[in-house]
Amino acid sequence: MRLLFVTPRLPFLPCHDAARLAVSRVLDHLVDRHTVAVVAATSAGDTPTQRAWLAERAARVETVPLGAWRHAWTGRPGDGLLALDALARHVADRFAPDVIHLEGSVLAPLARAAAAPTLLACHEAATLRARDVRRAGESASRRLGAWMDERAETAWAREWCRFAAVCVVDSEEDRQALLEHVPLQQVAVVPGGIDDVTHAYRRRGEPWRLVFTGDLSAPRDVAAARRLATAILPRLRRAMPRVELLVAGSDRAADGARALGALPGVRVAGGLTDLRASIWGAAVYVSPLQAGFGRKTRLFEPMALGTPVVASRPTLAGVPYLEPDQHVLVADSDDEFAQAIARLLREPLVANTLARNARTLVERRFTWVAVAERYAALYAGLVPSRAVEVAA
Repeated sequence: MRLLFVTPRLPFLPCHDAARLAVSRVLDHLVDRHTVAVVAATSAGDTPTQRAWLAERAARVETVPLGAWRHAWTGRPGDGLLALDALARHVADRFAPDVIHLEGSVLAPLARAAAAPTLLACHEAATLRARDVRRAGESASRRLGAWMDERAETAWAREWCRFAAVCVVDSEEDRQALLEHVPLQQVAVVPGGIDDVTHAYRRRGEPWRLVFTGDLSAPRDVAAARRLATAILPRLRRAMPRVELLVAGSDRAADGARALGALPGVRVAGGLTDLRASIWGAAVYVSPLQAGFGRKTRLFEPMALGTPVVASRPTLAGVPYLEPDQHVLVADSDDEFAQAIARLLREPLVANTLARNARTLVERRFTWVAVAERYAALYAGLVPSRAVEVAA
């Protein structure tokens, strides 16, 4: 097949930017079997090395300077989106793609008069993200801003997403949220992936250490870390005084997160570029989040690395194929968390079995190869039979 990728960010690897990682990985696995062209918006931060990575893989690469996607007041497509649209049409006229992959819901308007069937990779439902911020807002101004964002995202989805032949989201939760506003015929669920080579399986954690990873500037993640440090950890330490907690994140820790480091047995580490060592170094990964939106792929790291997981039901809601007591332990109340964690600390056989089962699930379902194959199947479903035969 001939695939045209249109993206708001330049794809490249290695990449630590979650916003562009999925399309970079999928593209990297598709170029061997398909002819790929890329149209991307670029910024001053994109380096010649990153551009060269893409040029080595794609048959054609065209870029446009990064601009505004939407007008702040009207919510209509901005100059940056219009410029990307014009360039994508120009390339499509000459490249003649069988399918156009639009990366991110912000590019949905490009599907309205596209030259080929379009797949819109929404990933997360933006309305859910805004709704979550509104509900967890620490101030009236933050809740008001999130309410306005939710209205804007809902209006955008209603007006533009319907033009795509298929929309792709990360979870059933996202799918249901999108279908609330858009009467789409096809919304496919394709979970994110993880590099199972970089995230190699290791069972070498400190025997009394717990770890929680998250965005330490996000209110919901800070609340989960606080619950773990102030309610769950003290219950454990009454019976196991040596238990300690590491709260780690790639973002700079907000004041509320940093303050947890003053509590007995708690250490906070923000601004980490690589979280693997923090997760490898723990005996148990704990996630007491009250909502799972936006955190689905985070569990892939401990599952791949070999750190057994204790998580709340909301944390697990967006991750398909997970079976409680087979891949993870599930807890809801503080007492249930303490009991489940204590079980893994005291019973190495149970911890090792969970870790091995979780790793096997990652290898079967959540590698980037598996993700790319799901996308390829969706592309094939959009292509007339003659084009599929030629590609084969």
